[in-house]
Order: sequence, then C-alpha cells, then structure tokens
Amino acid sequence: MDDGKIILIGNETDILHCGYNHAISDGGKRYPSADHYAHSMILSQLGLDDVHILELLATPSSSVPAKARELLQENMPQGHDMNSLANYLTTSRQSYTMQGLRLRAEQDKKFLTALLDTKDALLIVCDKRDSQLGIGMDAENFFEYCKRRRANAEVISSWMHDERARPPEVGQNQLGFFLMWLRYEIKEKERSKWMTTGEVIVDGLSTDQDDKPVKISASDFVIALQGIFQPLSNYYAFPFEMKGERYRSVEHYAYERLLESLKLDETYTRKLRSTVRPVDVARVTEKIIKSLKLDEDEVEHKMGRLDRWRQSAMKHKISKNEHLQHLLLSTGHAILLETTAEGDSDWTSGCDEFEMQHLLTKKYITPQTVVDWFCRRIKVPLNVAHLGKNKAGLLLMELRAKFTTSPNMARLPLISPLQSQTVRNHVSLNMICFTPESVLHPFYPVTIQVTPDAEPLPSPIHVVTQHAIKFLNINKEDAEWIMETKSSVECWERLHYTITECMMLPIDKIRQWYMDERQQAFKKAMQLQFEQHPSLLRTLLDTNDALLVSCARFSSTEGELNSGMRERDLRSWLSVVRVDTKKLIDTFLLPMAFRPPYFGGNRLGLILMELRREFILKGVFPQHLPELNIPVDAILGSESAMENFVPHYEFDILDQLNYYALWANAFLLLSKYDGNPTLSSQATSLKTSPPLISVDDARMKIIVDHINSTGGYPDENFMYNVSLEELRALYFHYTGSIKSNIGQSEYQQSTINLKARQISQLQNLRRLLEDIRERFSRGQSPSTVDKDKAMSMLNANAFINPPTLLGPPSSHRATPPVMTRERSPIGGRKRPESPSRGRSAGRAPPDPGPISKMPSSIVSEKDRRGDRTRHYDRFRRGQLPISPIRNRPASPTREQTPPECPIAAPLSYHQVSANQPPDRLPQVGIDYFLGAGSQEALNEIWTKFQKAKIRKSKFGVQWSTVKGPTPTTTVTPEVKAPPKKKIKKQIDEAELSEGEIVSSEEEVEEDA
Repeated sequence: MDDGKIILIGNETDILHCGYNHAISDGGKRYPSADHYAHSMILSQLGLDDVHILELLATPSSSVPAKARELLQENMPQGHDMNSLANYLTTSRQSYTMQGLRLRAEQDKKFLTALLDTKDALLIVCDKRDSQLGIGMDAENFFEYCKRRRANAEVISSWMHDERARPPEVGQNQLGFFLMWLRYEIKEKERSKWMTTGEVIVDGLSTDQDDKPVKISASDFVIALQGIFQPLSNYYAFPFEMKGERYRSVEHYAYERLLESLKLDETYTRKLRSTVRPVDVARVTEKIIKSLKLDEDEVEHKMGRLDRWRQSAMKHKISKNEHLQHLLLSTGHAILLETTAEGDSDWTSGCDEFEMQHLLTKKYITPQTVVDWFCRRIKVPLNVAHLGKNKAGLLLMELRAKFTTSPNMARLPLISPLQSQTVRNHVSLNMICFTPESVLHPFYPVTIQVTPDAEPLPSPIHVVTQHAIKFLNINKEDAEWIMETKSSVECWERLHYTITECMMLPIDKIRQWYMDERQQAFKKAMQLQFEQHPSLLRTLLDTNDALLVSCARFSSTEGELNSGMRERDLRSWLSVVRVDTKKLIDTFLLPMAFRPPYFGGNRLGLILMELRREFILKGVFPQHLPELNIPVDAILGSESAMENFVPHYEFDILDQLNYYALWANAFLLLSKYDGNPTLSSQATSLKTSPPLISVDDARMKIIVDHINSTGGYPDENFMYNVSLEELRALYFHYTGSIKSNIGQSEYQQSTINLKARQISQLQNLRRLLEDIRERFSRGQSPSTVDKDKAMSMLNANAFINPPTLLGPPSSHRATPPVMTRERSPIGGRKRPESPSRGRSAGRAPPDPGPISKMPSSIVSEKDRRGDRTRHYDRFRRGQLPISPIRNRPASPTREQTPPECPIAAPLSYHQVSANQPPDRLPQVGIDYFLGAGSQEALNEIWTKFQKAKIRKSKFGVQWSTVKGPTPTTTVTPEVKAPPKKKIKKQIDEAELSEGEIVSSEEEVEEDA
C-alpha cells in the first residue's frame, strides 16, 4: 500500500474513528464519543426529548446510527417522514460529525497526536457497517479487493477523489475526508500562529472603577517611539489645543499646569512656553522653582499631580488626531518603549529596544514579566535595576486597547505599497539573501555620479543622504558634518542621529520621509549604482527571478527596509512555517501589526527586484556585461558581522558581539514557545567569529621596530594602544620568525653532522692509503692487511652520500645503502648455491645496474672453466686484492634482496677485470670525500701495484662478517718478469662463461 501515502483506519475501536470512546464536553454536557455527539445534536434539533437523548447516549458506539434512526422513526416530527428528512439528516450528520471531531481534537491530545502523525497521507476508513462515513468493507477485504483490481496508491487516490472513477463496491469514505480536512485546519492554525504576532492579555498600569488593573494587550514584540512612531512620544513637539489653550507638547501642558497650581507669575509661564525642546521643560521648571525658593513640601505635593496632567494631555492629544490613532493601532500588540534618555525615569523605559529584544530571548522572561517590572509589581533583578517605569509606553498601550474596539479604526501600513505587482507574479521559488556588506546593498563603496557637473559621491548611501538633507531641510553645518565622511556606514549613522536626536521634524515630514521619500531615494541611488557599474548590474541580473531578501537586525526606524532576521534564522523559520516565496512577499507587504514579531518589510530586496525587471525590459543581457570576479559569499556578504547592524550606535565590524549577539526574532520566539529542543538549540546557536588579523604593514613595522629597539621589553603605554588584531599579526610575525630560525638551525646542524662524517671518512681513507703505501714500500701485498683492521678503518657506509637539505653534489651520483649480509667463512659453512644461470649473450656492461638486479650468486664450475675462468672465480670469492676506493658490497641472497633503487650501485667484484685501470673503476663519491687530486693518487698506487707484478698471484684470504677471529693465509706471490709488450688475445665472446669480462687494454708495457 506504499507506506506513508495511504493509511487505513478501522472501525470504532480505532482511535481516529468518530465512534471511538472518549468523552467530549460541550455546553455543560458530556458525550461518550463524537458520533454520539453528532446524532444527539440531530435529534435535539428535531425536537426529541432529553429522555430519548439519554437513551441514545447509553447506546454502544457500534449501534448509535441504528439506535438514532429507531428513535427518530418512533418520534417523527409531524408532517415529515424519512424521505423528507433525508437531505437534512445527511448534511446535519456531516456538519455535526465535523464539529464533534473538532471538539475531540481540542480535548483529546492522543487523538490530536495520532492525527498529526499521519502527515499528508490519504486516510481511508475501513468500516464494513457504514458505506457513507467508511468504504463499506474492512481493511482485510479492501486489501484483497485492491489486489484483485491491481490498484496501486495512485489508482486508490483517484477512486477517493473522483466519484466517477470509484468502483460501486467502494463506499464514500466521508469520515476519511473529515479527518484530512481537520488535519489541514489544525496545521494551518498552528502555522498562522507563527505568521502573526501572538497576543497576550496582561494587567496594565491604571485601574478601573472597581480598582482592578486595566487589561492591555502585549507580546514579545517591542517598538521604540522613534522614527515614524516619534509623534506618539510625550517628548515630541506636537502642538494641540486643550481647554482653549494651545500647548507645544504634553510636557509643556503638564508643567504649565504645575506652575499655575503654584500660583507663580505669568512671566515664568511665558518662559516655559518659549522652551523649544519638550525634554528641556522639566529642567527649566526646576531652575524656576529653585530660584524662587518655594516651600519644598508644597512643591512635592503639587508634583504628585504631574502624572495625572501628563496622562490627560496624552489622551487628549491622540484622541483628537486621527493620524496618531492609526499610527498607534499600527503597533499591533507590541510593547511600546519611551526611550528618551533625558526624560523622567518614571515615564521612560531606561533601556533601548535592543536590550529588551535580548531580554525577551530568555525563556523565563515573558511580556507579563516585563510589564510587571515596569509597574514594580515584582522585584526587578539587579542586572536590570536600571529599568524605568515606562509609564508613557504603558498608558499608550491602554489607549490602544480602547481604540481597538472602535469599528472605524484600521491598522494602516507604515510604508507605501509597491509600484508594480509584477514583482510578486514573476518570482521563482528560489530565495537569495544578502547583507549590508553585499555588493547589492547601497552601503557598497562605489562612486556615484549624480549629475555630470557634480562631484562623485563615495557610495549610493551618500546619494540617499544628500536627498534626505534637501527634503528634510537639514541645516548647512549638520549637512557638512554628515557628508564629510567617506564611509557609507558612518554617513548613514550620522543622518540617523541628526534626524532622531537633533531635529524635531513636523509630523507631515516624518510621515512622508519614512513612508515614501526614503524608498524613492533608495531606488534612485541603486539605479545609478547599477547603471554606472556594469559588473554590479551583471551580478543583479544573474539572480534571475529569485526572491531577494535583505538580512539585517530589526529596528523601529528601519524595520521596513530589512527582513529583521539573519539568513540562517530566516531559512530555519521558513522550513517550519512552510511558505513559498509568493506567500513570503505577501507577508512582507502586510502592515507591521499583522506580520510575525520583528519581521521587517524587506523593501530593499523588493526595490532590487523592481530594478532587475526594469533592466530586463530595457533589453539588457547579462552576457554582454563584465563579470564580477569575486566569490559568491563575498558578493552576498554571507555570514557577515553586518547582519547585526543598526544605525543607532557606531558600528564596529571588529566587535565580537556582532557574531554572538542574540536578539528576538520570529524563529527564536517560535522555538521559545514551541518547546522543541532541536529548534531551541538551533535558534540560540552562536556564530563563530573569524580571527581577524591586521594587514597594515606600516603599522606592524612600527610595532616590531619598537619591540626590537627596547630589547624585547616594550613600553607598557605603547602596547596598551595596540589592538587585538595587531597583536594577532604580531604573534604570527614572531612565530614565523621562530619557525624560520628553527629550520635554519636544523639545516646548519645537519650540515655540521655531514661535514663531521666526511672528515671521519676522509681520515679513514687516508690511513688506509698510507698503510697500503707502507706495505708496498716493504714489498708486502695489500691482502695481508687484517680484515678486522681494514673494516675498522673503512666504515661500511663510508661512501654513501647522507641525505642533506641541498641533496647530493651535482657532479656525482648518490649511491644507495650497501646491504650487509653474512658471508661463509673458509671451511666453516658451505656457501649456499643458487640455480645455474645461462651463458651471457655478450660482455658485461661497464656500468652495472642496481644492486637488486645483480645475480644473487654464481655457481663455481671449475671443471668446466679454464684458467681464465678460475681467475675470475677467485676474484669473485675475494681472493684478489680489494680496491681501496670503496668497500666491498655483499651480494644479496634471494631472501635478502633489497628493493630496486634507481641510483647506480657499486660494481660487484665478479664483474671487474683484474687488469682494469683506475679510470675505469666507479668514481662515485671519490672526489667528494677525498678532495681534488684523489684520482691521481689512486693512479699512482695502481701503477706501483702493476710494477709489483702481482696480477696472477693467489691470496688465501677470505673475509667473513661472522664474529670471532677469521683465519687468514698469507701466500707469497710468484713474481715473473713480464714481456715488454702483450698482444691482446682474440677471444670469441660466445665462449665466455657467465660474468666474464675481457680487459679492454690493448697492451701493457713494462716500465724499466
């Protein structure tokens, strides 16, 4: 049945069946099951008495439909019969069954869990007693029926959705459709809960006539009275009339009433009215009271009425202005914060919106907790003891609750709608997120030429700022201060500070700027950005039809520009709520009151999509534009620290807080109340901050020179001004130097060791040469030298080039290590024989191959060889003199065959002719170890050796590597006078035995 696509539900014994016994309550009555509830409601509507209803409720679930039909027939209403009531009974049963299932889903958690566990499967009720709610057969019969019809899941699904394709044997399965619809309703209700700001009813600040706290709506959403919400603040200069008098602001009204109650002269009142900034009114009043030296008790008594005057003025100000009422309703269920730093601590929050956003990420802090802190109903923790009472925000929330009940009050959007709806209609399912560090963002530092005559501006944000200066009539001094910086981020921060802290803009200017003019300025600046920089336009067009989302932190002033979430949080949230890109665009375009908490309007992303479509309609092809050759992560600014950017503070991209800061957003609040530990850990995970290193070489040179000049003990004040990034660079500088010095030291040590070995080898060779010369001078043969003494003077590895960093000398080939093995002593053990080899096809090469390719042994066949063959055999066994230029290599056995080596090895003795001159001997490492002129010395020794005429002598010495004394035999060679000239013997190469080499010398003349 394709598990996971179709689920078969049984009869009333199945938990998902409407006849399953689980009591539900409605209207103060209890019903054994949803089926009892449906039939009871039908009989009640038809006028049956409670006695009959109770009789029905006492009936088992399997007999409820039959019992209800029986009771109806016995108590049929006048003028009706079963035929006339057929349609009513059918529709009523469907309606009340659905209502009973809804009640059960609310009251039975097991039923709800079982229903949601079916996910998106097709539900089929296999009840053989009911062909309307079920299919008229049980699960086993239905399974066999499907096998006979060879119906798979697709065919069964078509039966259930199309009555014309359904076989007559299969019932209507109405209960299955009821359950699937209920499942859809529950999922949509759950999803819609996360798509809007959840309302929480809490106790407010004021009390009603019964001395009970006024109920207000709140949520985890926080809005500061800044930006477009600034006119709601008591410290905003909004003129209004009250009791025939005109006042500059709420603060002006309250303190003027205070001076009137103190019966001060009109002069002081006029002085108070001339104060421009509402936040300065309290300071001016305090100076007046101190200068008059009034009675402190009387002043304190009158000051107690100041809050009531403020509250009266606030209500009058908002109730008389329709725009302020709509603006207040646009805040939805958010907690309103009065964040004016210079205001009264009782009427301000004492914190900004970003601190409150972070506090609300804690599971133990709820909207009720925050309101109780402000009202001082509970003890404020020490770490938030600086919080004020925020009376202005709480009273505004009470007014909002009153205006919400008015039928004519609507929540208006805080930004103008999109100019073109085609952006929504021509979007794909792909979503691309970018940050303020992206090349697509107006912060990107590329020069913009607004007009041909004007000077180019450093970035698109400077174009927006220039437009704001003209539109908002910012004075020249402030304008120069804003535009003097080349940094786009700093320019935007200065504009925000000037608007919110230094200016008191008219309400019309504020509304026009935040709702329309700011977006128009952004679109113009970004259009110039792409027109004047083709590579950036190519990047924009390469996004095709994807939804572009600007990812940055939510703030009350810029909530409509960005999404209000990090990219990773946004994608995680979308995976839970399951919305596509079109639905996401619709959410962006909703008023703030109907969006999820801290979910922005993403107007920058939508503006980019508008520009992209306009360029495409103009016929711009991305293939004709230059490509921006930087990584995709750099193009989009992925995982950037600027996702934490807000213009309220000076942004430092090197601050580690930008990476591990947590603030309330839609996904984090979802995980906070959902209770899923996986979502919670994902929402509260911290970004890993990269280790930033300074690349200012000039600055680093100054620091290094200072440290070196002080001998490694730098000045404390100097190092205090070194940043963390510079310290990291300094660390890598010195560790690199240490590693370099260690490498040089190791190389020098290896060179010293190499030279020491070379010196030792040279000394051994010189001693050996001197010994040979001395024996020649006494007329002795070199073979009489004791084998142990020779081996002590000549190291086995004397002529092996040791590994060095620079490699072997370029003029010599390196030799592989000589493999040592045990040799058979004379008469001790028999030499192991190897299989005989075939005859050589020719002469042995003068330069043999690697050791591993040498024959393991040569079988002595003296009977088959002649005198010359026996001569070579004696040479192979070591009975001929050993050459002093190298130690004798061992011929490896089959069991000890060394690996192949690509470097030429020393010759084996059975491959060297006895009369071979020194210039034909291998020269590996001779000059390297003995120095220049060593070859001439060997030639001289070899000449003396020839003069001694010992070429045909027999030596009875055979060396062995076994421990213990080696027996030696000294045989005096027979010296004969050679002829003056020796003619080279003509030899047939085919007659040569294996391993034989004929001397290449033409003739040898005797030196008289």
